[in-house]
Order: sequence, then C-alpha cells, then structure tokens
Amino acid sequence: MANSILLEHYTLPEKGAVDLHIHWSFDIQITAAEARQKVDSWLLDEVSMMIGAGEPLLVVDSATVVWRVPAIFTATHLGEVGTAGSVDVDVQTGAMDISPDRKASILRGAQELAKKMPPYEPRKTMPKTWSAKELQPTVAQPQGDPLEIIAAAH
Repeated sequence: MANSILLEHYTLPEKGAVDLHIHWSFDIQITAAEARQKVDSWLLDEVSMMIGAGEPLLVVDSATVVWRVPAIFTATHLGEVGTAGSVDVDVQTGAMDISPDRKASILRGAQELAKKMPPYEPRKTMPKTWSAKELQPTVAQPQGDPLEIIAAAH
C-alpha cells in the first residue's frame, strides 16, 4: 500500500525554483494499518461510535515521525460527514496522542460538522394499501396441542 508523506515546518518560496534535498532516516515499527486500527479502537471505545479512523498520513517533522490518522465523523443516514480531527501515532513506539484535550478537540470538530448536516428525515413507511394479510406461510404450521408437537419432535 502506498502512503503519502507530509513534511511539516519546511518553508518554501511562493514562486520560483526550489532545490529541496531531503535525507531522513527513521525506523517504522508501526505500520499505517496498525496505527489506523489503534486509533479506530480508541475513537470507538472512548470518543464516539460515530467517529472512526481514516487513512493515515506519514508526517515527518524535525523532531518526530508519526502517522497522522484522521478522525472521520459519520452519520447513519449520510455516511461519511467529514474529518473531525486527527490522532498522531509514533511510528516507532505506537504511542498515541490521546489526551483529554485531543478528545475534546475531536468532539468539538464533530459538533461543528453536525451543525452543517441536513436534517434527518425518517424513511417513508409502506403505503397503507399494502398488506401482508394475503400471504400464506412458507412453512407448514403444525396442527394440534403445542406440548404434544414438542414431545414428538424429540
């Protein structure tokens, strides 16, 4: 699986030639899939069942290398609504940024997304003219005393 890389805190000119040479060595002990699973478990268990993990992005900073896993807010009637925040997972240790502030930030992001959702509309019920009264059972119903029928079955 191909992953994207984000280089944070590197300033580039707005226009013109850019000569950027990057040499960075690091050891990945936690895969993108493992990071996503860890974050997904935490989000579902500790934050909200309506928030799950998205596709991780490898973020290279001058001090750390982490998987940045988006927290995706969903609604049953819409599907994916948007990104409510993210959780960083250290690529070497698997340590996650799951502080109370991170949790609160993700919940605030989900609340903001929820404000922009269209109102929920329940599904329309079947017309009153439709009725199952005309249908016959597909399995023959046993006739007689229920206790005798149960005893005969054993």
